[in-house]
Amino acid sequence: MLHRLISKRSTLWINRFNIFFLPKQFSKRYVLLLIALSSSLFYLSWCSSWFGGLLLVAIIPMLGILKLLTITPSKKYFYFFSIILTLLLWNILTLWWIYKAAFPAVFFAVCYNTLCLALPWLFYYYTRKWGGLYLGYLGLVTSWLTLEHAHLSWDFWELTFPWLNLGNGLAALPQWIQWYEYTGILGGSLWILIANILLYHSIFERTNRFVLKGLLGWVFIPLSISLIIYYYHREKGNYIEAVVVQPNIDSYTEKYPYARFFIPYECQIDRLLTLSKEQLTPATCLLLWPESAIPGSLQEARLHDDQLMQPIFEFLERHPALHLITGATSESIYGLTKATKTAQKVRGEYTDYFNSVFYLKTGKKIDIYHKHKRLPGGEYIPYLNILPEKMCGWLKRTFLDIGDIDPCLAQGNGAQVFEIDHRIKIAPIICYELLYGAFVGSSVQKGANLLGVVTNDGWWGNTPIYDQFFEYSRLIAISHRRSVIRAANTGISGFINQRGEVIAETNRLETAAMRSVVYANNKMTFYSLYGDYIGHIAAWICLILFCIVWIIRLQQKYRDPKKMVKSGS
Repeated sequence: MLHRLISKRSTLWINRFNIFFLPKQFSKRYVLLLIALSSSLFYLSWCSSWFGGLLLVAIIPMLGILKLLTITPSKKYFYFFSIILTLLLWNILTLWWIYKAAFPAVFFAVCYNTLCLALPWLFYYYTRKWGGLYLGYLGLVTSWLTLEHAHLSWDFWELTFPWLNLGNGLAALPQWIQWYEYTGILGGSLWILIANILLYHSIFERTNRFVLKGLLGWVFIPLSISLIIYYYHREKGNYIEAVVVQPNIDSYTEKYPYARFFIPYECQIDRLLTLSKEQLTPATCLLLWPESAIPGSLQEARLHDDQLMQPIFEFLERHPALHLITGATSESIYGLTKATKTAQKVRGEYTDYFNSVFYLKTGKKIDIYHKHKRLPGGEYIPYLNILPEKMCGWLKRTFLDIGDIDPCLAQGNGAQVFEIDHRIKIAPIICYELLYGAFVGSSVQKGANLLGVVTNDGWWGNTPIYDQFFEYSRLIAISHRRSVIRAANTGISGFINQRGEVIAETNRLETAAMRSVVYANNKMTFYSLYGDYIGHIAAWICLILFCIVWIIRLQQKYRDPKKMVKSGS
């Protein structure tokens, strides 16, 4: 009796809400209110760690805008403009920090991502128009997940930008998302999309107790499961003591020879070594330095002879049990032969430049990992190989002019694992790569039981990216149940355990070193094994749905004589 009474009262209040908030005629002020509400909810979800839950309602105002289109179809273009404006404001409010590197970069990123996110809404409109409300819902969910999957996994989609994938917005709430070990972030995106649709349907469409029960079950069952996993999970695997170093060398004013307050390369190395010595103990096994920690460009074939590397080799000889993993920029010289598509002719010889990670240990061969998931625009120009040669040269000069960017870094050959010993194997992950959960999973499949993230966030100034990017590291910890060791140059360094909980962290823009114990877990999660399977399924359903809706559209067209005349049939 009680649940029936609650259900009836809930239905009554929702119906009142519907009557009050859904106008019977066109109102610009109401639409602008929905635009402001939706974009603000999206922004708050990313700007503050505890507001990620707002994503469960952030899409409802956008669905409401398209609902109004069914009431006043003559204003179709105004409503489409409203959707674009909502997405644009969300992107501007969330990605403004990119201007610190180059203003054209933020302009392109905002416009490009807005247009990408508009595609699922366009698909939703036409599937709803031709196939009905429920096919419209299915179209929105599957097309949105397909878009996110394209950013994460499609090799031919070179303009990848997964930063604002919905599942990332819950990164600061590990208690909520422990089930990511089965689904990855696409599971979070699916959860958010369906929760929004169920709540919207309850308010603006047909309210009944089954929809309300479905909404409560969809939201609270995963939350309950996640909380149980979170509080009962115990760290697994062999423990290891590790040290991370945050040198805090400004990328604009100190890092490079052209900088105003340039710190000589030898002094940069000395700072890294001094900070490392402060935290080392006899039990320390692993030392992690950040991305590009070793300055300059080092020839991979002559690392042992490089003068800059000698203090590091001497340091490791004094600590024979220590394993050092460090970021660096390296080059591979091929001579007169252009061995790869990305090789550039420098001083008469073809050369590839890499964003690299070195694994150094006294008495062992130096292992080198080359970054595979490069940053579009910052480290490579998408689709450069298919463009005319004159245009390629113009693009390279343009990137150099707008931000001293040389986007010609070569690509590595996939994920790699550094084997510390038979118990400890660590996957090097460079900066942007941590956004690609399935790619990280490929290193786990190769045996990695620890994840070592190296990054240099100094290009973005004192902006929210430090916190956002650090929180994103929690996602791969949960998805693969691997402890994360994170070393940043100016960002936030620290340690994250297997349930996404922060063990220790530094402050942003702080010169520091930190020591902690983490566990190397060998057990693989479902997501580590199968990757972004949700994206694969969504893409196939989206394709099938497109075909179904197209057939329905053709049937409607040829059944209506007026439409046949208009089409010229």
